[in-house]
Amino acid sequence: MKPRLLFIYLHPSPFVRDDLALLEARYEVRSFHFDVRRVRSPGGMLRMLRAQRTWLQRELPEAALVLGWFVDYHMVLPVQMARRQGIPVAAVLGGFDCYCLSELNIGVFCSRWRAPLARYVYRNASLLLPVAASLMEMPATPWTGNRPQGVRAWVPGLHTPFRVIPTGYDFEQWPLGPAERPPVVRTVALVDSERVLRRKGVDLLLAAAAHLPEVQFEVVGVTPEMQQRIRERYAPPPNVRLREPVPRTALPAIYGETSVYAQLSRAEGLPNALCEAMLCGCIPVGSPVFGIPEAIGDAGFIVERPEVGAVVDALRRALQCNARWRTRARARILQLYPKERRIRELIASLEALRQIRNS
Repeated sequence: MKPRLLFIYLHPSPFVRDDLALLEARYEVRSFHFDVRRVRSPGGMLRMLRAQRTWLQRELPEAALVLGWFVDYHMVLPVQMARRQGIPVAAVLGGFDCYCLSELNIGVFCSRWRAPLARYVYRNASLLLPVAASLMEMPATPWTGNRPQGVRAWVPGLHTPFRVIPTGYDFEQWPLGPAERPPVVRTVALVDSERVLRRKGVDLLLAAAAHLPEVQFEVVGVTPEMQQRIRERYAPPPNVRLREPVPRTALPAIYGETSVYAQLSRAEGLPNALCEAMLCGCIPVGSPVFGIPEAIGDAGFIVERPEVGAVVDALRRALQCNARWRTRARARILQLYPKERRIRELIASLEALRQIRNS
């Protein structure tokens, strides 16, 4: 009989669904979706917490482990109730749970009420599983308000053990595209608000486009409402195309028609879109934030300052690269982030927790 694992998440994102699939091969998984769409009012939050408490009371007695994606209010009850029963809890750290960008008011530690809850989870979980080492600790940079970021910057005296386990990728789903490509720069993000637009660095990309009129720029994932706001506020030049969200299955073909992929985020974890674009042979240009420089390495270009001139310079250099850079970008992701690595290391970490409990 498979050991029971309780799996708790906020959004059914691709990386969450990927983890759920790999865990179901090893465990009897019982999942709880803490649906953020239902917690936009105090009453909605209370109803969701009651539902979660009832679920935990039913499922915990037979559970061997608890695993949650992200550290936020949705993990407080699981940690509290599991600790009482001696059941270990692991938490995957993905990005927004590790920082605060005060100028944008983004990140769990920017919230007066969510920050204490996150600190409770960080200090009382059994194991932390960041997808990039820099999510635990990152030096100050102009991109993040010139102050250190990462969990240790916001949770003083943290002693909870952690293990870095990157997300993994199925390489067959992301084939290397053609060697020769038109001068097209793309970024992919669900841009549904001004805060997301700025967090993803789309404002810098729009400004850079005006200096490279011979290059086609495209932002994939902009909602119709935000497209209108962008046109009114930023007046993008004619060489910029704003495109609505597309199915994930459409992305390999889009990446195959992209010369340079831009990831100019002011805050990020280990971006799926960046890694998938590199697998498809896009030459990456990115900011020095959390997992972005780790993914890019020597296969692309890092923009050290959030300035339009620096972005333009990096894009020009990337656009001049030959086809060997495309295979280099793919090879880096092949080496660092195979799906098999995540499966192996995640299962090993969870099993070690289970053995500690059973010993």
